[in-house]
Amino acid sequence: MSPNDYDEKRAYHRMKVDTPITFSLNGQAQVTHQAISKNLSASGLLIQSEFAPTQNDKIEVVMDTGNDRFSPFIIQGRVLRVEADIEAAEQYLISISIEQSQ
Repeated sequence: MSPNDYDEKRAYHRMKVDTPITFSLNGQAQVTHQAISKNLSASGLLIQSEFAPTQNDKIEVVMDTGNDRFSPFIIQGRVLRVEADIEAAEQYLISISIEQSQ
């Protein structure tokens, strides 16, 4: 099986999106963490952060559009996986299942 076989079986295409974001966990909006979005699909988001949440945490992600004419993109979801990023020291890759977006 080639590395691309798994990607080809995905239900939704993933778009590379390297954008700074903030996120909060379990409804605690007053405590935020910084991250970079890595890729986005209709059902999920992959982010990179120095902070490692716990699997199944509720997460709210705010992605600023960088344009005053457009509101920030807000995602609510659940943390599916947290893995050490082997390409970046002291960073984690966080997979998120999107439950709602606005």
